[in-house]
Amino acid sequence: MFGICILPYIIRTSTRFQQKSARLRAETAERMAQQEERQRIARELHDTLGHTLSLIALKGEVVEKLVNRHPERAVKEAREIRETARAALKQMRELVTEMKVTYLADEYKHAVSLCSAAGIPLLFQYQSISDPRPSNVGTEDALVNNPLPLTPLQETILAMCFRETITNVVRHSRATKCNVHLDIQEGEVRVSVRDDGIGADMDQFYTSSNGLAGLRQRLVMIDGRMSLSSSSGKGTEVTLHIPRVIRNEKVGRA
Repeated sequence: MFGICILPYIIRTSTRFQQKSARLRAETAERMAQQEERQRIARELHDTLGHTLSLIALKGEVVEKLVNRHPERAVKEAREIRETARAALKQMRELVTEMKVTYLADEYKHAVSLCSAAGIPLLFQYQSISDPRPSNVGTEDALVNNPLPLTPLQETILAMCFRETITNVVRHSRATKCNVHLDIQEGEVRVSVRDDGIGADMDQFYTSSNGLAGLRQRLVMIDGRMSLSSSSGKGTEVTLHIPRVIRNEKVGRA
């Protein structure tokens, strides 16, 4: 009788588990596809633009040598540099256009699932220049309803860095809670991730394999930067700073 009574519960639990596993597999497959796409574009950028920029550098040296002795040849070389640079810019724009955009809202949704699985509550705060009072929001709706004033490339790199930061919290921090603070200001967009974990000495962060070097390299591509504060036993705070282009719009409004 006991087995008959709990059988429906076991079936429902098993069904929910299977559904959740299927969703996780689908998300994993999608992320792998996105990563492969980014790696393909990175290889094309390296192969194509690397050669072009090397050529521009060499021609620049030639112009420097010819400008006094053979000014007409120097002018010709300078024109070729201009045309080569235009072609490289066109190639870069085409490659970036093909790149699939990764949105911070999607990465935040994934972060909630990841932290939940690790038993770490995730609190989201939103603040903007138009409404300086921080608002606590429990879902990703704030991100969906308030699009970031960033280019697709900027948001993609911000989302990738945010993903890596949350992964570090789950893997290394031993935190019991984590706060995410999105602050949209006139000159930049800031995303801070603060945990109450074990922390570490600052020197350890730059010598350990926690991906901080990769974060910095990605942010440099869009003139962004990262600030970091931590101490043993007092948690860690990582802030991603992305400069923004001022547009004629109300900041933080959908």
